Amino acid sequence: MSVSRPASAHELGAEIQALRTSAGLTLRALGDQVRMSNAKISLWENGHRLPSLDDLTKVLDALNVAGDQRERVLAMRREAEGPGMLVAGTTTIGAQLSKLIEWEQGARRITDVSPLLVPGLLQTADYARAILGDLPDAETRIALRMGRGEVLRRSRAPVEFHALIDDEVLVRGFASPEVMADQLRHLLRMAELPNVTIQLVPSTNGGYTPMLAGPFILLDFDTAPSIVHLEHHRASVSLWEEADIAGFRDAVEQITDAAISPDDSIDFIRELVDGMEQK
Repeated sequence: MSVSRPASAHELGAEIQALRTSAGLTLRALGDQVRMSNAKISLWENGHRLPSLDDLTKVLDALNVAGDQRERVLAMRREAEGPGMLVAGTTTIGAQLSKLIEWEQGARRITDVSPLLVPGLLQTADYARAILGDLPDAETRIALRMGRGEVLRRSRAPVEFHALIDDEVLVRGFASPEVMADQLRHLLRMAELPNVTIQLVPSTNGGYTPMLAGPFILLDFDTAPSIVHLEHHRASVSLWEEADIAGFRDAVEQITDAAISPDDSIDFIRELVDGMEQK
């Protein structure tokens, strides 16, 4: 598994592609103008390589990019100079979370594999508080998490969301029974949205699935390359090398095959809620 370049390498590539497309040029036509191979420019656009500042300047000249737009693109190139996007420290607030929020806002589809907790975009405030409540800035973090969930409910182009959740998550008792029951009812409400699919993976399944390797989020976009986001207690990493994305996409397929259907998943959650309410 490779560690990706910073997020701006991905964004810079998408920006170069958008500028080229807006100018009505093919990769080959742009390459001919700046005397570079179209394969080289393609690697930039896919975020796999960074152009030198000299090469980027030639491309911007060929595309007639000037003024503030030119400075913004050059600033993206300077930001992308850093090492891989492995970030240590708190993962709840910081540069990496800011990027994740941007990606969630722009994604067409998000697949969240969650073997340990309810996915963040589906959490209630009280459930999040049970996770974050001991931290000094917990309420700020909780409010931020609740705001992120709006990408699923927005009226214009809501994100297509597929949650693959280990069924043990639903009975993990770190929160009170009242909080857990409310969280399960929230899952039922969210599953009614046409863009949200929830599938449970039975913990009693025999054999291995990649879910046992830990949680991950796969983000797909309309035009930009896909991204995988991994997060641990005090570190996170984002990946978009083609081999990595293919591996995680294959993992999603394996986990989905091991999951029960969305309808059966909802029935299971509803039965859990009914059992909690009868106690």
